[in-house]
Amino acid sequence: MPTLAERMRASHVWGVLAVYLGASWVVLQIVDVVKQNLGLPDWVFPFALLLLLIGLPIILATALLQGRTRDAGASASPEEPLLTDSGRVLAPEEPGTSTGRRLFTWRNALIGGGLAFLFLAAVTGAFMYMRSAGIGPVGSLVAKGVLEERSRVVLAEFEAADSVLARTVTESFRVDLAQSPVLELVEPDSIENALSRMDLPEDTPLDEETARELALRDGIPALVAGEVAALGAGYVLTARLVSAGDGAVLASARASARDDAGLLDAIDEVSSKLREQVGESYTSLRETPSLAHVTTASLAALKKYTQAYDARHKGGNPEAAIQLLEEAVAIDSTFALAWRDLGTILGNVGILESRRVDATARAYRHRERLTERERYVVEASYYQEVTEEPQKVIETWEAVLRLDSTDAQALNNIGYTYYQQADWENALRWYERSHEEAPDVPMHLANVATTRANLGEFSVADSLYAELDSVSGNPDWDLWRAAFLWQKGDEAGARAVLDGVLREHPNRPGSTSRARGGLAALDLVHGRLERAIGTMEALAEGALGAGMDGMALQMLVNSAQWRLDVTGDSAGAVADIDAALERIDIEAVPTLDRPWIEIALVLAGSGEIERSREALNRWWEETPDLLKPAYQKYRAEGRGILARAEGQPLDALEELRSLPPWPCVPCRLWLEGQLFDGAGRADSAIVFYERSLTQPWNYRIWHDGRTLAPTHERLGQLYDLGGDLENAALHYARFVELWAEADPELQLRVEAARARLEAIVRERG
Repeated sequence: MPTLAERMRASHVWGVLAVYLGASWVVLQIVDVVKQNLGLPDWVFPFALLLLLIGLPIILATALLQGRTRDAGASASPEEPLLTDSGRVLAPEEPGTSTGRRLFTWRNALIGGGLAFLFLAAVTGAFMYMRSAGIGPVGSLVAKGVLEERSRVVLAEFEAADSVLARTVTESFRVDLAQSPVLELVEPDSIENALSRMDLPEDTPLDEETARELALRDGIPALVAGEVAALGAGYVLTARLVSAGDGAVLASARASARDDAGLLDAIDEVSSKLREQVGESYTSLRETPSLAHVTTASLAALKKYTQAYDARHKGGNPEAAIQLLEEAVAIDSTFALAWRDLGTILGNVGILESRRVDATARAYRHRERLTERERYVVEASYYQEVTEEPQKVIETWEAVLRLDSTDAQALNNIGYTYYQQADWENALRWYERSHEEAPDVPMHLANVATTRANLGEFSVADSLYAELDSVSGNPDWDLWRAAFLWQKGDEAGARAVLDGVLREHPNRPGSTSRARGGLAALDLVHGRLERAIGTMEALAEGALGAGMDGMALQMLVNSAQWRLDVTGDSAGAVADIDAALERIDIEAVPTLDRPWIEIALVLAGSGEIERSREALNRWWEETPDLLKPAYQKYRAEGRGILARAEGQPLDALEELRSLPPWPCVPCRLWLEGQLFDGAGRADSAIVFYERSLTQPWNYRIWHDGRTLAPTHERLGQLYDLGGDLENAALHYARFVELWAEADPELQLRVEAARARLEAIVRERG
């Protein structure tokens, strides 16, 4: 049975152990806080833990030995001397003079602990100094001057036996490296442009050799390359940062994954190691969310996303990209990045609203699974496309600029937001900044050209489009260029460009559809209505074949509007609407894709007021609650449509002017002219009609198709009635010129205008 002294010693040791463990916990918390706040490397914490573990047996030994000494001192009476084993008498003031008891004292333990943590601080300080000063192997590349902070880097395609896996790893690296504040990845659009300047096809694989050549040509200092090697059921992933100048390896990292599920973690590890060697702070590295969190934990979904990326950026096939992205989100419905890209592409190719809004809303719903920047991007898209709050859009993109003031996408999209409000001056200011930051991205140059054209600066816009022609083979810019050529009076040039899109890009249905629409608009300008409608019906047939019933219905309704605007044939326009609704079951079309407002406009203009009202009511009833706050303002358009049909054009004008601005300024001016005309206010009608003819807008080809010739005809009549025969003659002449080869049913109007023109000429001598 333990003696009292033994029980007291055991109690003393357990007490010391409890105190030590509690103190160790406090110390580790302090070390962790210091590590986080000062941006120290992760190894500081385990180093501190190791020191505490080493100190544990020392503390226990000290407690045991010092406890024995205390017990010995306590058990001896003042009259009884303390004896050694050999019988030597110890003086009362010399207890525990053995080596162990002299060494394991509380004073020595405290001094040793302090020195240990002083050593930790010294090692850490030396490491951080050498890293920031670029000294030795721990010195960062930025500190050594090998790279500058925010250096541009080309990401080459990783090598692997499985090409899909290689591309998946590559694009995963792109997402991960894009979060780094010390590197700036060259954007895909810039790479496409660079490959074009190198006379290489846009689908050329960007292997290490090609990436290095591209970097050298564009003055980019480095590239990232790597390999994925199979190892049983797992993989070994290697990546390196290579100097573009001499091909030297500046940094390298390696990690392994047991299986597919561990591949994303391996990418995170390798990317983190490379970024650390470049010079990114440890705080930044720790705050970077995992790749699985900001993309998807499903490798299958990630592969679909990568294939969609290639289809869009390399294959120039947005339709294939849409299908692949839909497959990706079917695998992982929380894949916010895929939803974001899906919404973007649907908007770019002109797919109707329902799918685009749904994709954007789903991306917003899962935005916590995105990087900080991507989260802002999704929020901006949501405010732009769903809630339609332009000020919030601008504020969100400004938040992106606070992360990086040179972010070209943010600059461009602020410009786009102003553009949508027809604020050309502010749009141009932001567009030009985006072009300055990313001069090798054709879209930025195209936006500057378009806005210059909207400001009427045709010579500047012309030179910018010529520059764009030399750097891009994208048919979208060709369509913009064709529209601009029409605006500046070069119809033959516009036709040639549109024909070129059809000839050179037959596998781009979105682009060819818009090109055919442009040619139909030109036919309409010249009164060839039946041919224009035939083109639209063929496009509608194609949309039906592709399962896009809503788009097909929209095209057929547009044709009915053309008939009404160009010929004034109310019965024919209503018959067109009825035929379209009989051909396409509108109930099978997604609610947001049902063109109720457009149908209401045709019906109201044709005198079918009650049917028009019913269509407007259906539109509002079917508008999702999510969109009703944003769409509330568009109800003024419906009220205006009905007011005009009921013979109250000035009330309709008031409703029109309450609507938010839209980019087609000539459209709005023309509508105001029509409403003043309907109210019998000829002078005001003339002012607005004339302004609608002269107001620059890069895309007015689609507006001019149905309004240009009829507007000249009506202006001739209004000037004639007002006695201004000179201006009447000018507009009659232009109308006759435009419709010289119009359809037979329109020739009576042409003959009437020609006869009046000849009479004016005779009258004025």
